Parts: sequence; structure tokens; C-alpha cells
Amino acid sequence: MRRRIEDYLEAIYDLSKENGVARTTDIAKTLGVKPASVTEMLQKLSKKGFIIYTKYEGVTLTDKGKEIGIEIKRRHDIIVKLLEFLQVPKDVAMRDACVMEHNLSEETIEQLEKFVKFLENCPKGKPEWLKHFKVYSETGKFPEVCENLGTP
Repeated sequence: MRRRIEDYLEAIYDLSKENGVARTTDIAKTLGVKPASVTEMLQKLSKKGFIIYTKYEGVTLTDKGKEIGIEIKRRHDIIVKLLEFLQVPKDVAMRDACVMEHNLSEETIEQLEKFVKFLENCPKGKPEWLKHFKVYSETGKFPEVCENLGTP
């Protein structure tokens, strides 16, 4: 249940950033569920104090709901970036991040975030080994520069 709640809060957060409010049909489309399922979940989220839900007017997050939505979005974005560095196609990275974002500890997320920030902000550009990994990932062969190091 926790994962479903987090998925809804993340979707509402994303949609609210774009439109000010999240509409049932947009939430349903984002999550790939039926509008009736969304309405049922919105009623539960409202009772738990995560959202303000007014039928036919849309949904906004309470401070409590926004806090969770922001955190899940942060986790999602970190994991997507890491997977993309590992040459995972964007659509696959997005799907996999949706699963992983709920199951990793905060300590792991923090280290992944540091690693992604390091890769993005390395003072001398992207590390050479990352370029070598890209070649290896695409071809299955070690770049010439790596051959001197031996292969596993």
C-alpha cells in the first residue's frame, strides 16, 4: 500500500507543478489506471491528510503530501540519472526507477545522489572510465586503452 500511496503523491506533485492542480483523468493517465481507481485512492489520501480533494475541481497536496511527493520525486530522479549513466535506455530507466525508489534505504539513496552529482560535476568533465564503459556497453569489447589492464 505504501508504494501505491507514494506513486500517487509523486504523480500529483508532478502534475501540480505543471498545472497548479492535478485532475483525476491526468493522474489516471500518468499511472496507467482507471479514473474510478484514482477517485477511490484520492478519497483515501484525503482522509489521511495528504491531499485536498474536491470532486470535479482537482487535487492539491497538503504540506504533508507535498513533502512525500518531493522526496519520492528526488529518489526517482537520482535513480534515473544513475541508470542512464549505466547506459540503460531512458524509458527503461524511468520504469525501473519507479520500482527502486520505494525499496532503497535513505543511506543508499544519499550515496547514489553523491555519485551522480560527482559524475555530473566532475571538474575535468566526465571521467574517462565512463566513456570507456559506454564503448564497452555498446560493443561488448573493452576499448584499446583498457586492454593493457587485462580483462576479467
